[in-house]
Amino acid sequence: MSVQWRTWRSLGVLAASLVTAGLVVAPGAAAAPAASCELWTGVPPPSPGAADNELFAVTAPGPCNVWAVGFYRDVVDGQALSLAEHWNGTAWTQAKTPNPGTGDNVLSSVAATSAGNAWAVGSYDTGPGTEPRALAEHWNGTAWTRVPTPNPGLGGYLITVAATSASNAWAVGSYSASAGSSLTLIDHWNGTAWAQVPSPSPGITNYLAGVAALSATDAWAVGSYSTGGDDQHTLLEHWDGTAWTQMPIASPNRSAALSGIAATSATNIWTTGNYIQNVRPFARLTLIYHWDGTAWHRVPSPNPNPSSSNWMGGVAVTPAAGVWAVGFYLLGSQDQTMRTFAFHCC
Repeated sequence: MSVQWRTWRSLGVLAASLVTAGLVVAPGAAAAPAASCELWTGVPPPSPGAADNELFAVTAPGPCNVWAVGFYRDVVDGQALSLAEHWNGTAWTQAKTPNPGTGDNVLSSVAATSAGNAWAVGSYDTGPGTEPRALAEHWNGTAWTRVPTPNPGLGGYLITVAATSASNAWAVGSYSASAGSSLTLIDHWNGTAWAQVPSPSPGITNYLAGVAALSATDAWAVGSYSTGGDDQHTLLEHWDGTAWTQMPIASPNRSAALSGIAATSATNIWTTGNYIQNVRPFARLTLIYHWDGTAWHRVPSPNPNPSSSNWMGGVAVTPAAGVWAVGFYLLGSQDQTMRTFAFHCC
């Protein structure tokens, strides 16, 4: 398993959003009745791989139209193949997806605006030791097909995708500019082709892990950057219809990163992440900010184990269901067992 693959996988898991049928809908869409969300139930989707099957993200434009994506593997440490599965209201079925790489092919995020328009993004490579390449696949209501995407630099990947219509989608991630450095990667779909859009990269290493789009002139992306060493700083970028610009947001203490972002309107946006406190026990703590249309405000957030590591990943929000944030934490400094958590607010 390559270093690039392990790095991509950790980022992909961290960035994966909590998006469930009836809970998360596109901006402006109607939310499902609360009664449909009163009980979590399990409906097993297909697991085609003999060795490994993992789903990273899900989108639900309707109660009978849900897509989940990830990868599967037939042999331990063998080739990973892209995986897309569909819920039609009755059952899950696997859909055939392209696999352009002779090495690993992974889908990390999916977004859909209708039954005939869905995007999945991720990366592929040509074998151990090779750099990953950005991957985008499109569902037209009948089949998934690969759509060419920019692949600048030495190699890169897409982590997250958001769409508001058939002619407006954003995908974000990172790419290697040279040995030891990486730049933010933002691609835009205009209804005809994907094109890279210039985006700020304030550090030596830079990556984007989350994106939210409200309209053709309003989108946000989050991640982190480093100017050297182990410290990280929160990275927030905004699209105003003309250009992406870095926006100010507090970066508490050291090693802070943003991993998820969700929005219902220009005055209700949430982003999540984590940071390392600069006093003993140097625990990693959760981080939440809210945009009210004027400024970003830090919101107090729980930490299941405040003396160890707490990782907050994805966030989802609707007017009806409020805000949900998910992640995981370590049981203790000596016990490396991980446990999941989910928080609800507002």
